[in-house]
Amino acid sequence: MNKYKYITSIFFLISIFSACVPAKKLEDAVTLNSSLAAENNNLHNQLANSQDEGKALTSRIDELTDQVNKLASDTTFIGERYRKASALNSQVNNLYEQSIEQNESLLSKSSTERLALGDSLKRKQQDIYQKGKALDSLQRNLIEREGKLAELQSLLKHKDSAANALKSQLTNALLGFETSDLTVEQRNGKVYVSMAEKLLFKSGSTTVDTKGVDALKKLAAVLRSNSDLTINVEGHTDNVPLTGKGAIKDNWDLSVLRATSIIRILTDNGVVPKQIIASGRGEYFPVSANSSSEGKAKNRRTEIVLSPRLEELMKVIGVD
Repeated sequence: MNKYKYITSIFFLISIFSACVPAKKLEDAVTLNSSLAAENNNLHNQLANSQDEGKALTSRIDELTDQVNKLASDTTFIGERYRKASALNSQVNNLYEQSIEQNESLLSKSSTERLALGDSLKRKQQDIYQKGKALDSLQRNLIEREGKLAELQSLLKHKDSAANALKSQLTNALLGFETSDLTVEQRNGKVYVSMAEKLLFKSGSTTVDTKGVDALKKLAAVLRSNSDLTINVEGHTDNVPLTGKGAIKDNWDLSVLRATSIIRILTDNGVVPKQIIASGRGEYFPVSANSSSEGKAKNRRTEIVLSPRLEELMKVIGVD
């Protein structure tokens, strides 16, 4: 129903303007309105795609962590089986030696007894052979798993070291900014650069201020030399509703458009566009209570989340 009212209003306004405004200006106004509506729809589609990619990446990381833990558990289990099998093999070898001694001691008995003993000895020999094959296979499997586990642990250690180095680079590059405006943290193998609204934007605006542009250029200089990162730019707002003018209807729109503005500055300064994901979180991921002006100020922020790509880890555990 609202959609039809909206369309009716547009035609009403067009009819009024057509009576008062020259045809060229009316045509320009209609074209601008269509362009703004198309851009708004496109931004909503980008938001949905970015959120799906962010969820898929988070789910992928959780799956990889579970697989690493399972692989470590399986390797421990196979090691225990291998040690038990080795002990069993020693017992079988002892039984074999005893059988040979019994065979020698009974050679003087009847031929029937000797044949029965020979058959028993052959069965034992075959059993020893099969157990030896199984033990060799188990040992090879254990060695392979231990190697894969060591490789995974090395890659995870390298990822953590790379995250530490990246945090140090970013901290040094952004030293000139107030900690209340900008922070750099490392959590769960990722680096989070959080920028306050007052550093980047005026209230309700999507245009980055001069000081914010300077900070983003310094950030881009570090990111250019780290092509193995996925960069997620997340816009966040407080819970104060917008009065919706033009293309910006609410906090969702504001957060997406701010993330997009930041991405344009990063890519204009050399960051590869394929590395970057834009997402608008609106008011739904606060870091502080919105019950005070200080809390609202903390929630009005942009977070740039830097994650290592996982291709090497996925190759080691056999994930396509």
